[in-house]
Amino acid sequence: MANEYQYKRVLLKLSGEALAAICGVSRSTVLRLCQKLGYQGYAEFKYALQHETEHPAQTRPADALPTQNVLTYYCSGMLQMEPLVTSDALRDFANTLSHANRVVALGLNHSSVSAEQLAFRLNKFGVDCHMLWDDSRMASYERVLKQGDVVVIFSISGRDFYETLVSEYRKNRVKVVLITMDPDSSLCHLVDISIVLPFLTYNAGGMYPMDETVIFFMFIEMLAEKLHQTLHRLDE
Repeated sequence: MANEYQYKRVLLKLSGEALAAICGVSRSTVLRLCQKLGYQGYAEFKYALQHETEHPAQTRPADALPTQNVLTYYCSGMLQMEPLVTSDALRDFANTLSHANRVVALGLNHSSVSAEQLAFRLNKFGVDCHMLWDDSRMASYERVLKQGDVVVIFSISGRDFYETLVSEYRKNRVKVVLITMDPDSSLCHLVDISIVLPFLTYNAGGMYPMDETVIFFMFIEMLAEKLHQTLHRLDE
């Protein structure tokens, strides 16, 4: 039993790449194994293993399982952010915002909720930011924004709709940041900074479609923490 506990603690410290290297297999093999065990990925597997290690005797009634599933999948998505959102990327983004004359957050449809939240959080730090959700107003800002301004786009799929807007904004030397969940989005190659977040796609076993806004909001809080540190350093 002691050895089993020790093995679990060691496993919790390993990344998917490190585990694959130790086992002499590819990272995709580790991923497929986790999926065979019923997990969405290695991060979710580690989360479940950590919970089991810390609460070995804990049991739940059957009717509590759906709620636990919701927590598990959202926590899994947040854990997947760690390798995707590096400290350097957050620092670069925070530095860009701290030196901006003004920030405009863009979001269409459901993504507008996240754009609004970013504006709310930045305003709390004294950063001039407002959001736009209407495509015609986004287009009109091509004549308003100028060098020193920053545009932040929230788009789950990195929609092609923004390509013309991004080109026009950058003609005015406006910095553009993309927050998306599609690593293959063509926009990633057009913007100054692109952040790719995990996409919650799990919809099996009776689970309802997950809301990606939770991941966007968690990223905004990670950014807020880094921005606070950046502004504090600038004030010293």
